[in-house]
Amino acid sequence: MRVGITGRLVAGISILALVIAVVFVFMILAMRHTDRSRSVAAHNQQEISLARDVRNQLIDMEASQRGFIITGDERFLATWHAASRALPEKLAALRHIAEPASQRTRAEQLERDALSYLSDYAVPLVDAARGGDPSVKSMVEEIGRPRMDALRHEVDVYNADEVSENIAAQAEADRAYRKATVLAACGLAVSLITTMVLAGYLARGIVAPVRRTARMAQRLTDGDLGARVPETGKAEIGALERSFNAMADSLQRSREEQAALRRVTTLVARGEPSHEIFSAVSREVGQLLHVEITRLLRFEADGTATVAAAWRGLGDPLPVGCRILTDGVVAAPVRETGAPARLVEHSPPELPGGSYSAVGAPITVGGTLWGAMTALCPQDGPLPDGTEARMAEFTDLVATAIANAQARADLLASRARIVTAGDDARRRIERNLHDGIQQRLVALALRIRAFQEVAPHEAREVRDELGALDAKLTETLQELRDVCHGIHPGALSRGLMPALKALSHRSELPIQLDLHVDDKLPPAVAAAAYFVVAEALSNAGKHAHASVVRLNGEVRDDRLVLEVGDDGVGGADPSRGSGLVGLFDRVEALGGTLAVDSTAGIGTTLRVQLPLTEPQSV
Repeated sequence: MRVGITGRLVAGISILALVIAVVFVFMILAMRHTDRSRSVAAHNQQEISLARDVRNQLIDMEASQRGFIITGDERFLATWHAASRALPEKLAALRHIAEPASQRTRAEQLERDALSYLSDYAVPLVDAARGGDPSVKSMVEEIGRPRMDALRHEVDVYNADEVSENIAAQAEADRAYRKATVLAACGLAVSLITTMVLAGYLARGIVAPVRRTARMAQRLTDGDLGARVPETGKAEIGALERSFNAMADSLQRSREEQAALRRVTTLVARGEPSHEIFSAVSREVGQLLHVEITRLLRFEADGTATVAAAWRGLGDPLPVGCRILTDGVVAAPVRETGAPARLVEHSPPELPGGSYSAVGAPITVGGTLWGAMTALCPQDGPLPDGTEARMAEFTDLVATAIANAQARADLLASRARIVTAGDDARRRIERNLHDGIQQRLVALALRIRAFQEVAPHEAREVRDELGALDAKLTETLQELRDVCHGIHPGALSRGLMPALKALSHRSELPIQLDLHVDDKLPPAVAAAAYFVVAEALSNAGKHAHASVVRLNGEVRDDRLVLEVGDDGVGGADPSRGSGLVGLFDRVEALGGTLAVDSTAGIGTTLRVQLPLTEPQSV
């Protein structure tokens, strides 16, 4: 049975109260004994005083009657009369207070003997002396002295016994007093020791742990979530220490979880590729939950699931991208119910053999079950309660990332379709102009030249007018060719490399070419690259006052990378409006990037990257 702090405090206070009560009882008993001894001593002193008074009265009586007998002077009788009147009262008082029984017997005997002396001897003796009896003097010596000596002896014996009893009573009182003093000192010492022990227990068992916990709480407040309290206390203090450490563990887990969520959220906000986000989520979940394996599964229509990402704490990496059967794994109940589930998996597919305690949480995108996040650990170490809720926070981020990626892919695909449709329209317009109006104008120019050839030599005005008409028509035809080339360069039909080389040949500036690009590029990518280079060459010739242009291009990691730079004046700012604005839209619509570096006095460089593959759905 474990006793709590309250019980211990009650026990300690009860022991202290018991000690004080026992000491107090003994002190009271000792004090009562002391008072009794002192009372006995006082009583004995009173008896001694009365016995002395009796002895003095007897002496006064004998001396006064002797004086009267010898001198016959009546003045001696005054003392005798006072003593004879006081003696019976003193004797009665002594008999009344005499203790114990032996002393009371002596007091009674003394009273009888003294009253007999007074009535049988002293009063007749005085009366005889007054009558002039000459034998009174001999009676004093023969009868009075022996009787008086006997009375004094009785009084002396009585006093001696009373003095002995008084001394004994006084000694007993002193012993009782010393005993009471010792008991008081012992009681005080025991009380102090008990108080010190109780205070020490409170300081060591309560105050010290509470202060230690308060210091650790301050460290927690200061951000040190690694602060822990040694769990050395008992009962409530032990519970306090365990609760504090549990709270600190919870805060640390919460901070680690928030940090992991923040890292994943940053990836989602930056629009990182889905596979990177999936890998990050699998890693963060595995490290946060301290599990052996995590997998992110995408459900397929045929009932299987694709491993979109996987993480393993120890050992070789797990396969990613493969399809697995969901029968017998935790993904099955998740798929059936759309809710978190737990299951013991035996030899799950594409994982090391053995039994695993598995937890799965659904990933829902746009109200549709997309997949599941699963966490596995050896069966002898089941995952704690609340794992599903902690995983749900990450699956929500995964769902957001998937939705964002899907929306981005849809947007890019839509913009790419718009660009492609525009290029197709440009191509049709260019073809129509080339095959229609341009051909008719060429035919008309040929007819004019024919008429010019057959015109008479004397019709000089007609020949000159036909020549001027032919020149105007040729100029118009060239302008039409330039318009067609601006709408959609026909050279692109032979590939990007020939089109760029043809563009460089038409440029007024010398161009340094370093191109490593094949002709098997998507038409939209080739058109975007062509228009970027064309705009850069146009700006270099019109505004940059450049002397040379550099054109580099290559295919790298399924992306077309182009760089066009000049040595002109620089200082170009696309935000102020130029032909580059439209190029930005065209490049971004294809999922690419366009960067402009135009430092004043150094020149302008355009860097463009265009993906060669269309954006895929997640």
